[in-house]
Amino acid sequence: MNLRTVRCHILGGVLTLLGTQVQGQSLLMARTTHPFEKAMAILQQTLVEYGYQVAHVQRCDGGLADFGYKSDYYRVVFFGKLGEVRRLTDQYPEIVPYLPLKLLLFAEQDETVLVALNPQELTAYFKAHELQVQLRRWESDIRAILAELVTD
Repeated sequence: MNLRTVRCHILGGVLTLLGTQVQGQSLLMARTTHPFEKAMAILQQTLVEYGYQVAHVQRCDGGLADFGYKSDYYRVVFFGKLGEVRRLTDQYPEIVPYLPLKLLLFAEQDETVLVALNPQELTAYFKAHELQVQLRRWESDIRAILAELVTD
């Protein structure tokens, strides 16, 4: 099993969570009536407007099909601010597994669903004040980005 398949299997688990009740605000989620491709384009443009760079867009259609999901549209958008990521990973190497930030997009009937781990959920694991502030800032940005997709 290659790394891409493993990542897609993990995303399948996240999608399974969406079918159950999620406690608290562990996941940030938004639905938009934009078709998948338009939602993807708007998301990428909005990320740039917020100062982020898209590092990679990964297709997960094949791996998730193994879990029985029936859609042609599953993508993970990896994004971040390069200087910020470099500085934080140099100073706090324990944050490396969580970077770059990720947003999952998938088509569901006539809507597109966007899901991200709430960065603030990580504050329990990182006690450094700078990281606490950064995690809250990322949460605020992701919420604002998702809100723009819903209202756009």
